[in-house]
Amino acid sequence: MKLKKTEIKELITAIGFKPQAGEKEIYYKNYPKHNDYILKVHFEQENIEYGTKITLGDHTTSNFENSENFVVLECVDRVLEKGYPPDRLSLEHKWPMGRKEKGKLDILIADKNSKPNFDLITA
Repeated sequence: MKLKKTEIKELITAIGFKPQAGEKEIYYKNYPKHNDYILKVHFEQENIEYGTKITLGDHTTSNFENSENFVVLECVDRVLEKGYPPDRLSLEHKWPMGRKEKGKLDILIADKNSKPNFDLITA
């Protein structure tokens, strides 16, 4: 189910996103714990911008097509708020399931004690 833009604005405003100055169709939230890392929601383009440090396996959770994408956005927001660094996050990470099938994880958080290698599991 696709959410209406008014519903999306209510949701993201509730979790702290604000209209970008001079751009009423772009909302953003910065994370001071992570050197002011920024997430943006573009209403004209109907996409979610996760910045340069969060790894995207593909862009299926970066659009407005499914309401689930805003659940993923809220989860990313929560883990960033809790202090997880953005470079430890991977969205839509492909994961092997059996011999031929692959699944995708909505969100993968790499272990803080090891160097993340999101390309490691691609089979």
